[in-house]
Amino acid sequence: MKAKTRMILLVFFSMVVSYLGKEVPDNAGKDFIIGFMEASQSQGGTSQIPLKVFITTSNLGIVSVSISAPLAKDIYSGENITVSKGVVREVTLPKNLRVQGTGRSYKAVHIISSDEIVVFGINEAHHSTDGFLGIPIDVLGTQYFVPSFFSVFASFFKSTIVIVGTEEGTTLQIKIKSTNRGKINLESKKYENNDWLNTTISRFEVLQLQCKGDLTGTFVQSSQKISVFGGTTVTNIGEGTSKDHIEEQIPPVNVWGKQFAMSPVPDTSPNFIRVLASEDDTVVSNKNHGIHTLQAGQFYETRVSSAYYISSNKPVLTVQYVPSAHDGHNGDPAMTLVPPIEQSNVFYSFLTPKSSDNKNFENTFIFLMEGLSYKELVLDNNPIPQRGFSNVAQINNISIGYIKIPHGSHTLKHSSGVLPLGGILYGGGYHESYAFPVGQRFTPINQECHPQPMVVGDGLDNDCDGRVDEEICNDYKDNDVDGKENEDCVTEQSPTTMATAKLTTTSTSSTARPTTPTTLSTRTTTTKQPTTKRTTRMATAKLTTTSTSSTARPATPTTLSTRTTTTKQPTTKRTTRMATAKLTTTSTSSTARPATPTTLSTRTTTTKQPTTKKTTTMTTKKLTTSSARSTARPTTRTTTTKQPTTKREISMDQIKPQWFTLTEIGITSGVAIVVLGAIGACCKKCWGLLKNRDDDDDEDEKRYRRKRRSTTKLPIGAPSIRPMYM
Repeated sequence: MKAKTRMILLVFFSMVVSYLGKEVPDNAGKDFIIGFMEASQSQGGTSQIPLKVFITTSNLGIVSVSISAPLAKDIYSGENITVSKGVVREVTLPKNLRVQGTGRSYKAVHIISSDEIVVFGINEAHHSTDGFLGIPIDVLGTQYFVPSFFSVFASFFKSTIVIVGTEEGTTLQIKIKSTNRGKINLESKKYENNDWLNTTISRFEVLQLQCKGDLTGTFVQSSQKISVFGGTTVTNIGEGTSKDHIEEQIPPVNVWGKQFAMSPVPDTSPNFIRVLASEDDTVVSNKNHGIHTLQAGQFYETRVSSAYYISSNKPVLTVQYVPSAHDGHNGDPAMTLVPPIEQSNVFYSFLTPKSSDNKNFENTFIFLMEGLSYKELVLDNNPIPQRGFSNVAQINNISIGYIKIPHGSHTLKHSSGVLPLGGILYGGGYHESYAFPVGQRFTPINQECHPQPMVVGDGLDNDCDGRVDEEICNDYKDNDVDGKENEDCVTEQSPTTMATAKLTTTSTSSTARPTTPTTLSTRTTTTKQPTTKRTTRMATAKLTTTSTSSTARPATPTTLSTRTTTTKQPTTKRTTRMATAKLTTTSTSSTARPATPTTLSTRTTTTKQPTTKKTTTMTTKKLTTSSARSTARPTTRTTTTKQPTTKREISMDQIKPQWFTLTEIGITSGVAIVVLGAIGACCKKCWGLLKNRDDDDDEDEKRYRRKRRSTTKLPIGAPSIRPMYM
């Protein structure tokens, strides 16, 4: 029984997994390998502050998480925690896991979990903080161009690249890009601008490269997936003198985008924007600063003080740098990636860190969404009031603005659950700040693509147009305006058919004053919209009215006005006859006291829609109205209008993502199997009890018969009957 039960459950879970399909490629994952680059204090010297990782999940259940340093157990023995939705766990790591200088080490941090989690890394020095969004192994790649930064303000500023191995025997080919004649000294060799550095790296091994020059544009290629980080030990940005450590984990080239919208951090000097090219002859264009052509590894830099939009003909990486405080502006250096519009996700779970002095930052979320849909954003399951948005600007049909975020753990989405948005979280404090994207999708949209069958909400570019899940199936709209419908859907809505029905309205008027004769006014109107090759025949509309009066006193006028507007519904290559629709209106007036005038207006309207090669025939419509007067109180009037029979719009909050529906099916099936298994086990136990009882009854009967036989007295000379019982 146990073996069979295990087999049934195994088959069931296999079916559930096959239904749920492939996980959406984004920043949520189950396996992370990360490293922490060197961070210097603002006045020089290595940071003495411990490292931190923040872990949360959007999963409804309890998620088990293991954090370890597999090759540095003497520094950190590891620990196990659990997280759940809405809960953020802060894990403190030893400061010695931070890499120092150019060279190799074995200080990689490994984070694995039982279900998908989100990871943020925080690297602090005194009055110097920055963080990064962790990228899971399943969406890492093998080709990277790395952004960094460098300032000649102080001699201890170093541009830094960190590479972490995820597999044994991974080969690396690195083409160095360096300014200011910066050199990398690795293992007794010097590497300058445009030199190739060829080496290998093992699983959980960390390679850090540093020089006194800007390493932005350095190309890294590997034989297997690697994690890559870029930044500086500490730097100032712009004309200001305040300094900070900056870093980000870098996404691989195959997930870069071509469209970006951004806005400077509020209350700061104009922000620096760098656009890094991955291919030769990349054309970057923007409305204010013209067109720029870049080669692979080159970048275009500009400054922005308002909402800004950039597009390119080939994949690029866009990085935003918050400058040092200067000329009356606040701020402290920070570095963040700008997520491509194409890689926007529909749900984010994030948190706000604290400063190196354990104080809360003033946190700002910079959002971007298409059109005016931002007005329906939901923070922590609560709609954001309109006063919660500030400095909202529209550029290329993209809304971008700010939301103030309190300290703690948060979730953010659109009320529909399916409209994508992008965002960057920034926190500013006294002499330090941080910035990082709260998440994005990492769909490989920049590699050879072959159209494939569409699976709703799979997070893939099924139609190879460079966009991911851009349609809503069955909503009768071309959401991405490419001339196609339902080719790559984030969700689907079920078609709804409006049935033809009879509408009966009864209006009762009570009069307290005398009544007078009833006047009937009838008006018939036919409204037509443009049609194509369609023939319509309207049958005679008949209106029959019966008025009955029973008077105790004179009555004032009662007027019944009926207007019927009839049009034709679309059909395709067939003739549709709509059954006679009857609208019956009864008006009753009672004369207990003088009555006031009563007017009943009934109006039926049907809208004719464009059709092709369609014939529609409407049969006779009859409207019968009966009016009788009886004793009642003040007049009540009811007017009913039959609305056009058209396709009904379904609100977005009625749409369920496919994964939610499939999860419901899986849970229901699982419960059914468990219940059936329990019933089967009970039945088997009951059958065993019944069988044992039956066997016991047989033994009792045999003993009774033997006892009875032994006490029976036989007549002398009678033959023995014992053999009959043997």
